[in-house]
Amino acid sequence: MNIRNLRVEDFFLLNELDWSPLPKERDSIYLLMALEQQPCSFVAQDDEGTFLGVLLASRGANGDSIYLNHLLVHQNARGLGLGSRLMAALDDYAVQAGVAQIWLLCESETIDYYQSKGYAESYKYLTQELEQYLLTKKRVHRMVKIFK
Repeated sequence: MNIRNLRVEDFFLLNELDWSPLPKERDSIYLLMALEQQPCSFVAQDDEGTFLGVLLASRGANGDSIYLNHLLVHQNARGLGLGSRLMAALDDYAVQAGVAQIWLLCESETIDYYQSKGYAESYKYLTQELEQYLLTKKRVHRMVKIFK
C-alpha cells in the first residue's frame, strides 16, 4: 500500500468517484482547490496502482491552518486502516510545515473517529449564531486538532 501526494493527473480519476451528497459541480471545485495545494492532499493506492482512498485538504490563506475537505476510502478498502494512514500523512505534513491546526466539519456518526485521531469539537472564533446554524441547519460539527 502506498500513500502519496495528490497529483494533477489524479483529477480525472477522482472526479469519477461518488462524492455524494455533494452536487456534482462542488466535487470538482474541491478537487481543483486540492490540486493547487498538493502538499497537503494525499492518495492511497495498492501496489498495482489501484485507487483506494483520498484525503483532500486546503491550507488557509495565512498558512496557519488546514481545512480537511474530504476523507474518502473506497468501499472495498474500508477497515484496513487507510483512513488512519491518510490522516497520519496530513498530520506529518502539518507538523513539518509548522501549521497550528487542522479543522473539519463532520456528521455526528464520525465524531468518535475524529476524536480518536486527536480532534476535539470546537466553535472557538465562531459566533453563537453560526455555531447553531452548523449544528441545527447543516447538522455538522466543527472538529479541530491543535499542533501549536
